[in-house]
Amino acid sequence: MKTRTSLLMACLIGLSFPVCAEVQKFGDVEINYNVVTTDTLSPKVAKAYGISRSKNRMLLTVVVTRPDGGGIPRPVSADVTAQSVNMIQQQRPIRMRSINEGEAIYYIGDFGFTSPDFMRFTLNIAEAGAASPYKIEFQRNFERY
Repeated sequence: MKTRTSLLMACLIGLSFPVCAEVQKFGDVEINYNVVTTDTLSPKVAKAYGISRSKNRMLLTVVVTRPDGGGIPRPVSADVTAQSVNMIQQQRPIRMRSINEGEAIYYIGDFGFTSPDFMRFTLNIAEAGAASPYKIEFQRNFERY
């Protein structure tokens, strides 16, 4: 199980190209998010998580952390929803699913797209007990690689 987590996180955080990772902070909560084409995932990782590898599929990943008493970032459970809007204003929800492996909690959603495309994303992250969800908006220009 730990090997699967390590493989996926390595692919999602630093070894996938092109990488467009970002971080936003809301108080002491840190939200890391990333969008990559699924063909950048290793076949082993894609199979383990039921993700189709393709240059025409994207994988959105979200990780929510909060520092513990010692200042070390720890994963936080949240309700994560996502939506995309393409350049011709077609809106589409992205079905996100939670992956819980040991101490790791992350959220992934994959979806198809037609290259080239410009997409705007809206993430809503509702942490249990929070007064309102955290909202992140970002955009990406996807071209065939």
